[in-house]
Amino acid sequence: MGSERGTVTVVITRDVVPGRESDYEEWAHRVVSASARYGATGHTFLTPDSADPARRVLIAQFPDENGVRAWDKSKERDQLVQEAEEFSSLDIQRASGLESWFVLPGRQAIVPPPRWKQLLATLVGAYPLVVLMTAFVLPRLATWPLLLRSMVFPIVLLTAMTYGVMPLVTKALRGWLYPRRRPEP
Repeated sequence: MGSERGTVTVVITRDVVPGRESDYEEWAHRVVSASARYGATGHTFLTPDSADPARRVLIAQFPDENGVRAWDKSKERDQLVQEAEEFSSLDIQRASGLESWFVLPGRQAIVPPPRWKQLLATLVGAYPLVVLMTAFVLPRLATWPLLLRSMVFPIVLLTAMTYGVMPLVTKALRGWLYPRRRPEP
């Protein structure tokens, strides 16, 4: 069977038993190493917030559905999940493509908008950031080596888009992105 197209983002949320935080940290690093063997990249750790200090979030991207399916069926994953049950409880969510940017804060998951709307909304969010970075950040990095300078731009841009800009853009454009369907007569 051929590889299915499009990345898959896996969000693993665990509520850690108080006092077992170091067990979680050690476990999470082993998850990163093991899942990388199945193609997972872009691992991100989100630390707890004051509203829920026990909650830990690990985000991983797989290149395609086949990679995540192989990981899901692996004995390594089964063993790691079983170990984590000793110090935490689990909640997994998945998204593929840009729709992970199109979630309304405080709302249940809904069908993502059409890709053309996702593209336009992303452009609305990204364009001002690109202009600001080009004007203020990149000139300060002009003496840096090309590869290092080129690494800063996407890290800053994608982080700002994911955690700051897109939640605001999605909320501001929610009526256009998610028009209410009128009941049929």
